[in-house]
Amino acid sequence: MNILGNSEEINKVQKRNLWALFIIGLIYGFASRPFFLVYQPFLLEITGSIFITGILVTLGGIVMFLPKPWVGRLSDKFSRKKVWLLEAPLFFIGMIFIFFAENIMFLVIGTIFFHLSAVFGGISYNMFISLSGDKAKKGILFGLMFFSIFIGNIGGEIFVLLGIIKDIRVYFLIYMIFDASNYLIITFVIANPKSEHNKNSAIKAENSAKRQSMWREIYKSPKKRAVLIFFLLDAFIYSISSSIINAGLRTQYGLTYEELALIAIWLSITTMIFQIPGGHLADKIGKKRSLILSESFGLASYFCYILAFIVWSLGFQFYLIPLLSVANILNGLTASMFIPSAQMILTDLDETRRAESYGISDFLIGLGFIPTGIIGGYLTEEINYIFPFILSFIGIIFLIWYLRKYFDELK
Repeated sequence: MNILGNSEEINKVQKRNLWALFIIGLIYGFASRPFFLVYQPFLLEITGSIFITGILVTLGGIVMFLPKPWVGRLSDKFSRKKVWLLEAPLFFIGMIFIFFAENIMFLVIGTIFFHLSAVFGGISYNMFISLSGDKAKKGILFGLMFFSIFIGNIGGEIFVLLGIIKDIRVYFLIYMIFDASNYLIITFVIANPKSEHNKNSAIKAENSAKRQSMWREIYKSPKKRAVLIFFLLDAFIYSISSSIINAGLRTQYGLTYEELALIAIWLSITTMIFQIPGGHLADKIGKKRSLILSESFGLASYFCYILAFIVWSLGFQFYLIPLLSVANILNGLTASMFIPSAQMILTDLDETRRAESYGISDFLIGLGFIPTGIIGGYLTEEINYIFPFILSFIGIIFLIWYLRKYFDELK
């Protein structure tokens, strides 16, 4: 779809894009949430091992970060919309293999294609948000878009709570049907934002790349290095425990899918309520303070996870679900503060090569995910379920110290 060069037409297209992105987030949130609630337990049923499940989770994480610089470069050089449209074929191939999986080989193939599709979708979605609004209000804009996702999450979790579906593979089928509707929105409604600006930026990026690679530029900038080190450490520290959390909850406490949904819904409700205020707060107080506040809520959340285990071990099983729910409420506050600030920072690392720099940053951050599924699964099986949560708790204290000492606002 061609966009006229005058500002009125560009503004009109941007508004249409934002409405479309909001609806896409809503649909995605509803369709994906049941899938992700049962995905790890589904892997566990086939593999019979939390450790092997952790390996599959790690494989997915590796696939999600390895191609990101390449996908980001494609997005900067060619049409952002065309790059986004590549998501759907990969998604459906992956989901079909997962849907019919009866052995680890099918799970491996499905995991690779499914997570590869997430690379194209994630970069494209966030870049369209970043390029479709006022830079001064980018925090609240990201908050609004993720608000729509968490509204959808609540609907998906309520759907699981109803217990209508007996075969969890039906959730996979529902995910595929709803994703097809999002594909239609991307095809017929979404338009490339500021096409002339993007074209010029791509030319500038190509010329700049000849002088200095993006990798070297990031390495030579102390501020950018500090930013990426923080996000890499954050990914590693939280994922030690979160990478296998649903499989661990089901194995350790014997929770049903309905109970997992009941716990998870508090995360979605809290994030939905505070996502827009969180974005607004990030605009007002700055990204650094917003991230420190986020990590403080994260620390409180992990304290609740550890307390829930202690109380449960002492025989007070009645308090397990309430304490896990409180932990997820605090997790929601963590996400509400973290998501807008992180997206504001990572989509603006470079003005002319936005998607490439975003892809590279996600690649580097993804390094933090590589060992976590294996580490979390091993520690859970060989030591204790709560041990990864203790390590994450200690790690979050370190993150807060790092933010205060080394992190600085990017201009």
